[in-house]
Amino acid sequence: MPRLVLLCALLACSFAASAAKVSDMAGIQIESSLHVTGTIDIGPSGDVIAHALDQPQKLPKGIIDMAARIVPQWKFEPVALQGVKISRSNMNLLFIGKKLDNGDFSIDLRSATFSGGTPDELVSLDAKQRRLPKYPDQLLSAGISGTVFVMVKIGRDGKVIAADASHVNLRVIGSESEMDLWRSALARNSIAAIKRWTFIAPKTGPEAEKAYWVGTLPVDYLIGGQKLPVYGTWQTYVAGPKALIPWQDDTFKPGVNPDALTPNTFHPAGAGRQLLTPLPGG
Repeated sequence: MPRLVLLCALLACSFAASAAKVSDMAGIQIESSLHVTGTIDIGPSGDVIAHALDQPQKLPKGIIDMAARIVPQWKFEPVALQGVKISRSNMNLLFIGKKLDNGDFSIDLRSATFSGGTPDELVSLDAKQRRLPKYPDQLLSAGISGTVFVMVKIGRDGKVIAADASHVNLRVIGSESEMDLWRSALARNSIAAIKRWTFIAPKTGPEAEKAYWVGTLPVDYLIGGQKLPVYGTWQTYVAGPKALIPWQDDTFKPGVNPDALTPNTFHPAGAGRQLLTPLPGG
């Protein structure tokens, strides 16, 4: 099967037409994602007080309406707010569109993550000890690009205890055996680099006393000239199968999809306000 580059960054108005061109390939799970950011205000009891989406003028009306229906119904884990009436968190929403077996198209809210806390309260990357993975020469020359989602376990000394790829989303299509090889090569390359990184342990807050910390670090591979999709547009990719991580614990909350996380940045698991309401598309 000839490779088909998928960097089409689908516009909302053309989502169905564009997805139809690539969704008929049997056995290949092709999705389009739209990453939306914003803020959410939560009361002490866990009720949503208000929310706002960033740059709403760039977002499809259907996405804004969908968020307006879903977000106010959410319930979060209650917390003591130390005298303030509400807490504000940054919000990352991941909407997924795909073609159904009957030919229709669906859009679901697949993931919602919330960040909060000060830098001293969260494990973070040591910028001096971070070197992004070198692009594998064979994949670079062949035009293979994608994103590797690496789950990382960090010890109290800031060193990596364990790192494994949960999945790899590709921006190209090939045969099943080709895509397996590409995913494996990108995953190995990412894990080897991240194992050499050093992290900074949190100094204050509830995270500071932990024996270890876990989180997700998406590693993006872009061919020269390629760019990430403009905010408010869809990105199409071949979704990779999810791997079983042998050391994964309940810190990685069910239903939290790492696809909504910013590439090349470490995202601590379990940080921020915890959503109790199941996502409709999670």
